[in-house]
Amino acid sequence: MPIQVDVTQRRVDIAEATLAVAARSGLGGVTIRSVAAELGASTTVITNYLRTRADLLANAMELLADEWITELDAASADLDPADALVEVMCEAVSWDEQERIRNQFWVAVLSEPNRPKAVADQLRAESDAVRDRLAKLVEQCGHPDPGAAADQLFLFAQGAFVSMVETPSRWTPERLRQAAVAVAESVLAAAS
Repeated sequence: MPIQVDVTQRRVDIAEATLAVAARSGLGGVTIRSVAAELGASTTVITNYLRTRADLLANAMELLADEWITELDAASADLDPADALVEVMCEAVSWDEQERIRNQFWVAVLSEPNRPKAVADQLRAESDAVRDRLAKLVEQCGHPDPGAAADQLFLFAQGAFVSMVETPSRWTPERLRQAAVAVAESVLAAAS
């Protein structure tokens, strides 16, 4: 009888292993062989689900995007739109050491000069999903130009990711939270 494998969980495990390899060896260290070794498995365990290095990177990016969107959705649950917007922005820029390492991976992938199409597509899908959530929240707050406000909030969050990787001692979670609240409040002031 064939072994039953939870495909979703296997892909999550592969993504976690990809992130672990990247944290230890940099993005250049991510290969099918190194990720398989991280899992304590053969390369076939990887290639049964993800055929190329680009697929490995896109799979890890998908995990990060899913986690981020889940966190943003949880931050806004059961709140009125204005409070939800502030909480979403605070959640978007909050970080601990594990989050900083994950953001390091994201920045490395983002700055890869010849990004594979699968990775570029995943980055675009993530950006669109987050920006759309922000636009919906801003619209619910009654902002006259929710698209422009969502762009401002999204670009602030993206810049925060780079800043927390570049100089984490300067951009502490507390400082980023204060900045996120200020940006959210400026958007909310325009909605009044």
